[in-house]
Amino acid sequence: MYKKFFKSIFTISFFTAISRIFGFIRDILIARFIGVSIYSDVFFAAFRLPNFFRRIFAEGAFNSAFIPIFVAKKNQSLNQGQIFASNIFSLLFVTLLFLIILMQIFMPLLMKLLFPGFFDSSIKSDLLISMSRITIFYLLFISLISLMSAILNSLNKFGAPSASPIILNVTLIMAILYLSNYMPSYVHALSWGVFIAGLLQFICLLFFIKKAGFVLYPKIPNFNNDIKKFFKKLAPAIIGGNVMQINLLIDSIFASLTLSALSYLYYADRVNQLPLALIGIAIGVALLPKLSSLINQKKHEDALKLQNIAIKFGIIMSFPAAIGLILLSNDIIKILFQRGDFDVEDTKNVAQALSLFAMALPAYILVKILEPSFFARQNTKIPMKIAIICLTLNIILNLTFYKLGYGFHGIIMASIVASYFNLALLFYSLTKRGYFKLIDLSLFNFLKLITPSIIMALYIIFTINYMEINNKFSPLSTLIFQIISAILIYIISLFATNIELARFQFRKIFSK
Repeated sequence: MYKKFFKSIFTISFFTAISRIFGFIRDILIARFIGVSIYSDVFFAAFRLPNFFRRIFAEGAFNSAFIPIFVAKKNQSLNQGQIFASNIFSLLFVTLLFLIILMQIFMPLLMKLLFPGFFDSSIKSDLLISMSRITIFYLLFISLISLMSAILNSLNKFGAPSASPIILNVTLIMAILYLSNYMPSYVHALSWGVFIAGLLQFICLLFFIKKAGFVLYPKIPNFNNDIKKFFKKLAPAIIGGNVMQINLLIDSIFASLTLSALSYLYYADRVNQLPLALIGIAIGVALLPKLSSLINQKKHEDALKLQNIAIKFGIIMSFPAAIGLILLSNDIIKILFQRGDFDVEDTKNVAQALSLFAMALPAYILVKILEPSFFARQNTKIPMKIAIICLTLNIILNLTFYKLGYGFHGIIMASIVASYFNLALLFYSLTKRGYFKLIDLSLFNFLKLITPSIIMALYIIFTINYMEINNKFSPLSTLIFQIISAILIYIISLFATNIELARFQFRKIFSK
């Protein structure tokens, strides 16, 4: 069980890493050709809504509502699973097509609600509305892609769904390099690139879903009890399983009121999303089908052990990642983005945003690991209630920090507080209901787990100070050396301070 679990995590992380590499190339090109400007703000705003739904559907909510029911139906018979999946596909297709038509009609109003700061200029607002009408079609594609990904994940096929985002990033790279030659601006090329990428991703996943033995196409759906149950759980799952993403959307509203803040948040979040995807989302996606299956089979003790292993794995991965981003943020942003229209001041501001985002990284990751314990039991209401509390807190803090003049720093500070509050409420609710309890993770053991991160932090601080005085290498070579050597120091420290846990993790990963 554990070997397959870790294999699933590394499969997801591997393809996610490739996707993020292409994503960084995409953002480097955007930074080079557009920089931090009105045009970058317009594209990031136009892409924010479909990207918001991409993260919601692809990284949690859809899986949370769909997989537990699909696993139960599939265990009855493959035909029952096929019928359930086919009905969901048809309903999603019709519902989302109707929603997109409504959005096309009311796009000016929708954009004014989401990005009020853009409407002080008719040129900026008109361009935003036009580009949003193109990018919003991605909502239809990504929702259907998420359904097919959830089916494949339930069948323990994680490769194709994890590799799918690579298509998006490669397509956007091609759009900015080549399609822009035939478009009025880079913004137009990128917006059409989003549309094309969605279509290509959909075709690709459709091929793999057919190969897995499932046939999906639009038809008149049968609105039975299973479908009612799914949609009854989907809305709470969207809210409960995506607090971070909804907070980012709220943050965008406040960021639109401050010049360039939306771009600062976008670039910083792109870097912060890398460890979140490689660790938190990968563990969460791999964990949900496994937990659903164990709980469905009444193996509650095994489910508890699996989740505790996931928690410990999340801790030993998230803390060093957060420390690395905080201490090396300026060098990372400088090497990734500082060129062309992206200047030194932009690097400074984005690095500050990244450092703040990274402070909440352990909370983001641990939330992704705890939530499947609710979702596997088909309980989406409790995470939704917790999410509403945290979203309210985030709005109040955003308003407070905005009034105090903290700018984009205040926006991220609000998210940090809301994220840790979310983690605390989830943990309290799980333990209160008997869904979860910590096994062999006392305060002393927790301190042992984070000691390697502290040692690594001291090492990075030493190298930063040493390099400032004695560095003879290029910034890129220096950063690569710092990252690789810091990882080695961390691994050595981990084995030295937590040898039993480290051996257990490696044995479960590499055992036959």
